[in-house]
Parts: sequence; structure tokens; C-alpha cells
Amino acid sequence: MIDVGRPAGIKIVEFECPACRGNTVLKSDGFDSLLVNEIGPYSGRMWMDVRDGSRTSTLTVQATGAWTVTIGGLDLAETTSGVAAGRGDSVVLLTTSSRKARITNTGESNFAVHVVSLSASTLDLAVNHIGGYEGTVPLAGPALVQVTSSGEWTVAPR
Repeated sequence: MIDVGRPAGIKIVEFECPACRGNTVLKSDGFDSLLVNEIGPYSGRMWMDVRDGSRTSTLTVQATGAWTVTIGGLDLAETTSGVAAGRGDSVVLLTTSSRKARITNTGESNFAVHVVSLSASTLDLAVNHIGGYEGTVPLAGPALVQVTSSGEWTVAPR
């Protein structure tokens, strides 16, 4: 068990287990309870405590293999004023004003894009799709975006 402490505010978690075998799980005692549930190696970032009143105090890891966890604030999110691109799970801070975004994904598993609009203070599930995806969705930027993907993805604010 990992003690997170209880500071208020959004946290970004980076979890790496490059040589894991079997089921790899990262759980929190906060609102976002199941952060990672993968078979085999994993490397990615996810957010915690984006909802008002949510405060994570502990993380629990179940993994066969050496792993690392880094917990920080928005400094762990990729920051961009243009197109965000990546592979796998990530958290991106889009700093430009936008009303929508063109989103693509090449993964074969579940693809989800969650958005916290910093101007409207709203949390939205912009995309929830299995497999490849290409489309334009509402995205009020600037925003914090969490991408869950097994492949390569892009988020292009417009």
C-alpha cells in the first residue's frame, strides 16, 4: 500500500511496470478506484481526484514484476497549445481555447477520452469506443484530457 497523503486537488499518477506478467492492477481508495487493470506490461498516466470532494489517500498495487509509481500535480501532464499525440494512457493539459476537437485512435481495445473543461468546470466522457476511432466531439478548452488507449491517438482542438 502506498500512502498518497490527502492534499486537495487534482493529482496525476504515472505507473510503470515494464516487465509485468499476468494481471497488473493499480487501485485507489478515492472516487477513481480502478486506475489500471491490464494483462502484462504497462506504462501510462491517469488522473485522480478530479471530482469535487474526492481525496485519495492510498494506492494499492497488484503486479508480478518490478514497478514504479510517481504521484504529482498538473506538472506530470503533457502540456500543449496545439495537437496532443501519444500512445497508451496519458493525461494532457490543452491550453488553447476551443469548442471542439478532432480525435483519432488506432488501438484495438477500449478507447476513452475524458475531459475536464477548465473554463466551464465540467467533466465529460467525450469518447467511449472499442477499436479505431476518428471523429469530432465537443471539447471546451482550455481543458485537462485523460486518454485511455491501447494504441496511438491524437487530440486536435479547434
